[in-house]
Amino acid sequence: MNIDTRRIPPNIMLYRMLGLEAALGVLALLLAWVFGIYLPAAFSGGWLTATGWGILATLPLLLMMVWFERSRLDWVIEIRGFVEQKLIPLFDGISAGGIFLIALFAGVFEELLFRGVIQVGLESALGLWPALLLASLLFGLAHAMTLTYFLITTLMGLYLGGLYAWSDNLLIPILAHFLYDWAVFARLLRKGASK
Repeated sequence: MNIDTRRIPPNIMLYRMLGLEAALGVLALLLAWVFGIYLPAAFSGGWLTATGWGILATLPLLLMMVWFERSRLDWVIEIRGFVEQKLIPLFDGISAGGIFLIALFAGVFEELLFRGVIQVGLESALGLWPALLLASLLFGLAHAMTLTYFLITTLMGLYLGGLYAWSDNLLIPILAHFLYDWAVFARLLRKGASK
């Protein structure tokens, strides 16, 4: 995927990112309606317990982020270079509040679509493991900026989908996804500001 890093005003970039994530939410609602998936059922169990598990489930993702920042493996260095050259410029000038909103929209709307609708819909037709794998592959494809990035996000999709399959509460992967993205985007914002 070729990302154009020419200077786009930060407010326009923010609106584009939020609009893309919101469109995924609309798609999730539409697909849920078409296929008869009752999304409120995806939030079973207690909110407080799910919040705790969602926060806890973020820790392995954050440890992975720290490892990626410190690793000396060639393929990780290549990904870091891609992030610094192509992704950081996309976030340049976006406020901390904008970063929070992007992460929140991504966590909520991507999880509604990939776990709440696609994984659930495929599970009823194919069973848990094929549904988990296919939903994760689609999640990876939606983030496929490079082959390595596709593989990493597919693994992340497996993790988030596994959290949902284990807990039967979509709030857990939503929180893990949101908090991880928020930490990563905030880190990108700091890196961009220091250049």
